[in-house]
Amino acid sequence: MKLRIRSGAFLSGMLFAAAAAAQAPEVIPLSAEPHHHLALHNEYVNVYRVEVSPHDSVVLHRHDADAISVMLSDARVTVRSPGKPDVRQKLSKGQIRLQASGYVHSTTIESDEPYRNVTVELLLAQTGHENLCAVVAAAKPLQCEDEQKSASSIAHKTEPQFRTDQTRLTIYRVESHQTFTLEPSEKPELIIAMEAGIRAGEKGSALQAGEFTWREGGSPRETFTNTTEKEVALISFVFLPQ
Repeated sequence: MKLRIRSGAFLSGMLFAAAAAAQAPEVIPLSAEPHHHLALHNEYVNVYRVEVSPHDSVVLHRHDADAISVMLSDARVTVRSPGKPDVRQKLSKGQIRLQASGYVHSTTIESDEPYRNVTVELLLAQTGHENLCAVVAAAKPLQCEDEQKSASSIAHKTEPQFRTDQTRLTIYRVESHQTFTLEPSEKPELIIAMEAGIRAGEKGSALQAGEFTWREGGSPRETFTNTTEKEVALISFVFLPQ
């Protein structure tokens, strides 16, 4: 009789575990999330363009590497992570956020306007995370004092944002009808237009918000000209030698 009771209890436990597993939502990798559209892949990054309709949701997914989200629109969202309370957030155009490796979430868009961002997945393992002059990694202090000495000019402002031992993020704000020059660099670099209206190089059309250029290590100097009547921002990701 005791053996039967134990066997019955074991079977009940197995059935409960199986039922719980069946009810657990599927978690897909970031690369499979249907609102994330891959625009660039190389050894350093996956760059995804993200657009979600009002009141639609980003599907539950996981981040297998650190990722940086660059917001291209204002948005009100509800973020859901398994086993945690829902979090309502108000996100701002131009906001930059770290979504750390291991993070699992879905996001429902509460706004009446489309949700737009560029998500840069950092494919090298990142160490030594530090906020500089912006809170990119939540709950980490700012390390801005020395960084504020970075060169700016009448034509542009330089705003260091965040760094790891492998990657450095900087925003360049270019004044109306001014030209900003990036000097030759031995390090590869990703430049993303955070707003429309800045032209890369001497010729060609202006970039739209979310469009980007990739500079290989050893690339020559490059100019960026603001063709608009207002300040326009670029964000730079520099990948440091290992």
